[in-house]
Amino acid sequence: MMSAATTELTPVDESLSGPAALPPYSHELAWPDGMAPFKVVDDGTQGDPYAHYAWMRDNAPVLRAASPVSDVWFISRYDDVRKAMRAPKVFSSQVVDPVPLTFLTLFDAPNHTRLRQVVAQAFTPKAIARFEDRVRENAHKYLDPMIAAGGGDAVDDYAIPLSMSTISALLDVPASDFEKMKFWSDETFSYFGRLARNAQGTGTDEQSTFEFFAYLKDTMERLYREESESVGGHIARMWKEGLLSEKEAKELCAFVFVAGHDTTTILLANAFRVFSEQPELLDRIRQNPADANLFVEELARFRGTVQRASRITTEDVEVAGVRIPAGAIVRLLPAAANRDSAKYPDGETFNIDRNTDGHLGFGHGVHSCLGAPLARLETVVTVELLAAKLGSLTLNNDKPIEYVRGNNLTNSGPEHLYVELEKFNA
Repeated sequence: MMSAATTELTPVDESLSGPAALPPYSHELAWPDGMAPFKVVDDGTQGDPYAHYAWMRDNAPVLRAASPVSDVWFISRYDDVRKAMRAPKVFSSQVVDPVPLTFLTLFDAPNHTRLRQVVAQAFTPKAIARFEDRVRENAHKYLDPMIAAGGGDAVDDYAIPLSMSTISALLDVPASDFEKMKFWSDETFSYFGRLARNAQGTGTDEQSTFEFFAYLKDTMERLYREESESVGGHIARMWKEGLLSEKEAKELCAFVFVAGHDTTTILLANAFRVFSEQPELLDRIRQNPADANLFVEELARFRGTVQRASRITTEDVEVAGVRIPAGAIVRLLPAAANRDSAKYPDGETFNIDRNTDGHLGFGHGVHSCLGAPLARLETVVTVELLAAKLGSLTLNNDKPIEYVRGNNLTNSGPEHLYVELEKFNA
């Protein structure tokens, strides 16, 4: 599959040319038989959107879709997505004004810079390395019962508890609160997502979000008293020292938890899926554990969690020959870009030996993923452990994959992934 070369992001000089005709909407295009037009909200494509992405890269690299609120522009080719991520003055992350939550992905500089610096020191590779023993211990704790049972749900039985226990330790939250933290995290993610796309709420997500914030305030009070060295304790000190407001501190803690839990859960589940598709990799990594790092980088490229990054244009700009007007709502598609054959030959194939340099699986530019070192650690440990312990990993054909639906439309991946496991016998 071929993607044509892309042009630079080009500001439009209206003094030299009049307003350009808008491209047709997604539903007005001639999509292939059996493939419904790509929509802004579509449970049918959210779970596994890659066939749509491939068609879009080749035929509509800048796709305009209608929604009740406004048109939404989707950008799918690698060069275009990467350039937009590196142009925050044109593609602003502040899609809602004023910003309703202290979530880093909703801010531009200088507020983004200030807030990111508050938590950045807690996510350095050196800081994250302190958690490796705990991650390994918990990975054994959750995987061993699955092996003994002959399988289970890779999401509920392994990925959720591992990511929950890790991010909770980072924030110094007790294990006894995991269940309500998971509920609040999911509700907050939903609330954040609809705010980011100016959508109306229909459920309890707003109330649950503010219950979460109240819990986090009490938690930070405790962490400050205890002089905790956790990320939560660090944010609490910034609050008490006047470097953050109470609102900023609560919401930053929520952002760390939500971002660190949900995205990693899906990435871990996708590791199980890839092993089921290429079982020979179990033996390879068992013999060469260092290759787990190659596996994880290719996994982030091939089946990364984050599908959409929201932006709003601050001026007219031309992308791939299409003029996007100022004030347009844009969705950058990093998962589509990561399979662009112009950047990664045979990009629709998982190839552990591929050069993955430049992949967008953990973001790019000023909004590159702050928690990437932690996500990499959890996933590398998981890949090493699966290879060391399993002789066979297959999908349970009686229970098809159930995909994440709705939520905030940002992420895509398994909500339930049932697997059958056989222990490796040397």
